[in-house]
Amino acid sequence: MKLATENPGPSELALILAAEKLFAEHGIAAVSLRQINQAANQKNISAAHYHFGSREGLVMAVLSYRWPQLDRRRAEMLNRPASAKDMRFYLEAFILPLVDELIPRPEGNYYIRFMQQYEREHGDYEVARRLTPAGVEIYRNIERLIYYVPEPVRRLRIGYLINMIHSVFAAVEERIGAGAMRYEDVPLTASNAIDMFAAALSAPLSAETIAALPGKQVEKRRGLKPA
Repeated sequence: MKLATENPGPSELALILAAEKLFAEHGIAAVSLRQINQAANQKNISAAHYHFGSREGLVMAVLSYRWPQLDRRRAEMLNRPASAKDMRFYLEAFILPLVDELIPRPEGNYYIRFMQQYEREHGDYEVARRLTPAGVEIYRNIERLIYYVPEPVRRLRIGYLINMIHSVFAAVEERIGAGAMRYEDVPLTASNAIDMFAAALSAPLSAETIAALPGKQVEKRRGLKPA
């Protein structure tokens, strides 16, 4: 069996693309290897099992097929000249290569919806750390820029970010595929989304959020007044 990190051959690529589409549309757990074989037009009914071993092996194959190139583009964005490496700089480095995944392809565009399904069922950040070093660097710098936000809130905001990004652009991907949106409208959507994410990450804490912080909750239970 060929390792997932190698370039796929024609049969393997057909299976990877079929799996990506079916996982994106139906969820990972709802798709069988038999369905993937049929969608990939494989005469050998055991082709998916032979090449990838299991459904999880195919999930890893999709990630290994998409992530390295995506991460290289993010690394290039990190190395681009900039007057200031601020929040927008790092969000653009993460998001604009992802937006490139919306460029219409003959086989259709399903990667972002696949990622949304992957996060719902896996959320395996160890795999992401191993396969996407530039993405990890971007996240570290974003977290560094909001150092002033209390750690529990900072952790929540960083945790929400990838879900928000994929949610917005998965919807865009689906609308373009359905003919309800033009690809020419993507730049405005992307730029506005970056504005929104930057504002959300750096938003000041409300009195209610401050009162809900762990230390404040202890003070409240003890009957102490917040400092």
